[in-house]
Amino acid sequence: MLKVKKKKLLVISFLLLISSIQTIGQDLNSNPCISSNPELGDSAFWANSSIELFAQKKYEDAIQLVDACFNQWAPAAVELQKTLHKQNIKLPPFGAVTRREKEKIHQNYLINDVSIALWVKAVSLEALGEIEYSKKIYSYCIFLTHGRAWDPQGWFWKPSDDCANRGRKLL
Repeated sequence: MLKVKKKKLLVISFLLLISSIQTIGQDLNSNPCISSNPELGDSAFWANSSIELFAQKKYEDAIQLVDACFNQWAPAAVELQKTLHKQNIKLPPFGAVTRREKEKIHQNYLINDVSIALWVKAVSLEALGEIEYSKKIYSYCIFLTHGRAWDPQGWFWKPSDDCANRGRKLL
């Protein structure tokens, strides 16, 4: 009888182990910081996913998504922005640009992705009536002056400028 109970416990333990391994695998596959789209890098996937949630008016979900990966991408984006400022690197163009300019803008993908994610978070907070918190996030977004966001209509816009304008209206 004791051997049967030990075997049952062993089988149950094994099944629980398999179940937890499967759950871990599922979590890795659904990690919002890892791209499931082979055409998008991880930070671009994160930024694009947050924009999609915002467009669907899922503001709380958009904020949660931005927060989920922010610490993974923001420190490097801030350091890159600081370096560009220190070296007096010219701000990238916006609006309609040439193919070469577009490629150059895409080289700053991390600043682009973090700036748009901050924009999504700030605008979402504002939509939810979290005005004081949205002003704080707008101020973070303003710092990333080299960030550009692609509009599907065929041109780049500046999240930092839009954050400055929106934040100013809240003062």
